[in-house]
Amino acid sequence: MYILGIETSCDETSCAVLKDYQVLSNITISSLKEHKKYGGIVPEIATRAHLENIEKVLNVALGEAHISLEKIHLIAATHRPGLIGALVVGLNFAKALSLALKKPFIGINHLHAHLFAPFLNYKEKLEFPFLGAVVSGGHTEIYRVNDFDSLKLIGQTRDDACGEVYDKVARAFGLGYPGGPIIDRAFKPAYKDDFKFRCGRSGFDLSFSGIKTALIYKKIEMEKKTKLDRNTTLKLLSSFQEAVVEAVVNTVIDAAQELKIKRIVCGGGVIANSYLRQRLKEAENDNFRVLIPPFEYAPDNAAIVAGLGFYLYNKSRAKSPLDLKAEAN
Repeated sequence: MYILGIETSCDETSCAVLKDYQVLSNITISSLKEHKKYGGIVPEIATRAHLENIEKVLNVALGEAHISLEKIHLIAATHRPGLIGALVVGLNFAKALSLALKKPFIGINHLHAHLFAPFLNYKEKLEFPFLGAVVSGGHTEIYRVNDFDSLKLIGQTRDDACGEVYDKVARAFGLGYPGGPIIDRAFKPAYKDDFKFRCGRSGFDLSFSGIKTALIYKKIEMEKKTKLDRNTTLKLLSSFQEAVVEAVVNTVIDAAQELKIKRIVCGGGVIANSYLRQRLKEAENDNFRVLIPPFEYAPDNAAIVAGLGFYLYNKSRAKSPLDLKAEAN
């Protein structure tokens, strides 16, 4: 069965073609360069870019998969959550294709789709239940996943998302946007304990706004005495990343242990962070495994949307009506 996936929840315009769970193509164009000068995503720019790029991306995805549009059996598209204008572009494009081709359509929650990433290309066997951790620029959520149509939210950020706090810290230090990759590249393990920062936590809920404020105040306090040199800046940023990564890892591990779940499945753009990936794998033991997606499937992309769409359709012939609405939250 051939599945077309469409993802336009933020700045990435992405189309993918899968044969069951095998990825034949996964083409993504980002409008990130246009947002950098503003220090964050501008919804109007993202929406306009989706309108300009989506047909081009579709054609490239079909060409790389060596398949015609008429051979597609199912169309899966993100309908929540995300920027409302961006979502509408991809969702309406998918609906139009479904209507024209007379093929079933299914709307997908792309946060849930992130948890499907490790199962693409038959890399891992689907077994339930598992603990799902989505860590991205806009979301930090922990789920008990009994199945992909039965997820229970057990923890989340109470304020800034994990990726969001990286962006805000990078902005405060004048490092540019997006902040996550910049701070990850700057991270020095030798400096990770030079300053003691911590993230707030209540149960399995996390808070990242406090560490952002503490770090910025520490920077201001030190600058009153002398200009920050490169090494001091690296020590501050490395200590920040250490605290954030340990908070995420410890919370996820604690949740798995309390719920007695033997597999942890991770997804989302921040899972591309090299130190977070390292610490998650180091946390594995005889009691549980940690499944981490390949780098190309960590950020928003259409392959994960298509994969989850196929799973839900194949399981129960689930499909969505053509009046399905985009939902920002």
